[in-house]
Amino acid sequence: MVVATTVTKQLSGTHFSAIWKLDPMDGSDDLAKDGHLNFLCTITHRLRTSANTWARCWIPRMGLTSPAFTIDGETFQAHRAVLAARSPVFRAELFGSMAESKMPSINLQDIAPATFKAMLGYMYTDVLPRDDKLGGGSSREMFERLLAAADPYALDRLKLLCAQNMWDNVSVDTVASVLRCAEMYSCPELKSKCIDFFAQEKNFKKAVLTEGFVTLV
Repeated sequence: MVVATTVTKQLSGTHFSAIWKLDPMDGSDDLAKDGHLNFLCTITHRLRTSANTWARCWIPRMGLTSPAFTIDGETFQAHRAVLAARSPVFRAELFGSMAESKMPSINLQDIAPATFKAMLGYMYTDVLPRDDKLGGGSSREMFERLLAAADPYALDRLKLLCAQNMWDNVSVDTVASVLRCAEMYSCPELKSKCIDFFAQEKNFKKAVLTEGFVTLV
């Protein structure tokens, strides 16, 4: 005889479901002793939440933090273990022999508060922030700033995502600026695509007249 049971129970706002099947052919009769059934099971709880929810709650809900990061008078808290897991540069700074590992506060230069906040949000959620969370300017300019922030911390996946967004919006007016960023921040695939774009005569004739091309040469 095969016995199958499904149990659904609500626990703290979540739903728990389990299915048990007993089949005498697989020796499950051995589980029944003295009129009782003994079950050995694994329960996996998956929390369904949005990236924005994580971005709002990572600081209050977790414990040990790293030194505070200060940028233009704004202070950001993060978690030492998370930063070290995502970035080898942060790992060296926060757990190595560098001076930052013992500093109560780290002052950052050459990065806007909105850009640093967006980078932190990505490190916690693995999701790119919305355009309106990256500060002012065009979409290309915002992703250029995020790419510039990701490069010194060796956040390679974030660099790839930024590069893809920049390429998706490339035009004859922006290709020169995108190519410059690709060269500056070591994005070979993006650089190759921009060069191929330039190689098309109709694109080249227009692109060479842009301000971005002047800065490129």
